[in-house]
Amino acid sequence: MPTISPDPSLRSPTQETMGQILSSAGYTDLYRLVEAEGLPYFPRIDAAGDVELYLVFESVEEFSKATRDELSIDWKTYRDKLFAVVWTLTDPIEPLGFPIAFDIGEERERYMALRLVQQPLTWIHHLAFQEGQLIHIYSETVSFSPAERDQVYRMAERLFADNDKEQSHCSAAGDEEIREEELTTVDADSLGDSTLLESGVAYQFDYAAMEQRHGEEHAQVLLMEALNRALLVMRRHARSDVRSQSFIVWVAKAPPYLSMIVTPGMDHLFEVVHSAEEEANPFTRFFLTLPDFVETRELQPLAVGAYPIIRSEQGRPLHLELTETFQRRLKTLFDTYWPATPNPYE
Repeated sequence: MPTISPDPSLRSPTQETMGQILSSAGYTDLYRLVEAEGLPYFPRIDAAGDVELYLVFESVEEFSKATRDELSIDWKTYRDKLFAVVWTLTDPIEPLGFPIAFDIGEERERYMALRLVQQPLTWIHHLAFQEGQLIHIYSETVSFSPAERDQVYRMAERLFADNDKEQSHCSAAGDEEIREEELTTVDADSLGDSTLLESGVAYQFDYAAMEQRHGEEHAQVLLMEALNRALLVMRRHARSDVRSQSFIVWVAKAPPYLSMIVTPGMDHLFEVVHSAEEEANPFTRFFLTLPDFVETRELQPLAVGAYPIIRSEQGRPLHLELTETFQRRLKTLFDTYWPATPNPYE
């Protein structure tokens, strides 16, 4: 961890300044960064040496439009930089993120990136810059889990090592964006028996009605879009305990119905029904909006012949490959625990 000497004269927005205009005399450096340098979002080391983040909007109205959901931070790398992408709108169709870059080769920026995940809380201040004045709209905090902290440390170490090697290579034009983490394929047989036997919540749909109304291909698209939205919100959730939750998504068909099952149950993380959408269980939030949703049930996926398709481990999405060996294993497990019931894995 680099050693940095903070400036004790710096002032940060507080609860008392929310809704107020920040004076140019008291917040000189903020005015310089916003007005002179024109930065719409940036990190800053405060008087105590902690790192805080600033998002600057054109107006209070623009802030309201751009921050409908709880914010979260997603870490990514691109070329020789580490990015903290602050998501203020988690709509999977029109997400809004502010990518704050850290050049790991620079000591001060390396300090800021590492300190962000090391400190107990990170303040994010929302400001509006109107008619030459900074308005403090709102401030909130985010925190990072030990797994997320370790992930950022590994990213920083890799970038620092690459910087030492002075590697340079050109990326294709299609790689100019900061991408979502790609889905990695793993053998489903790597899952332990205790994990496969967990209970969870089944979201049941009248799939026959979906196919009749939309056709088989589009019905599948509708379900996968809802699933992908839920997975995206889980990965970008403001709470670290949600982002780090490991779970499996299963699929089971029992015509005319189809079930999407999530194990284990996550009632300890969410309320089934909540007045604020962003605080609801993302699977409930998106699955229940489909017209052909029927009901939810608590069950063991193995008991209904379900197959696991997606595994999330500490926010990392994994596609589960279903091999013949794994199929035989499911059959054996079912015979062991439900010997008197016809085996759906035959």
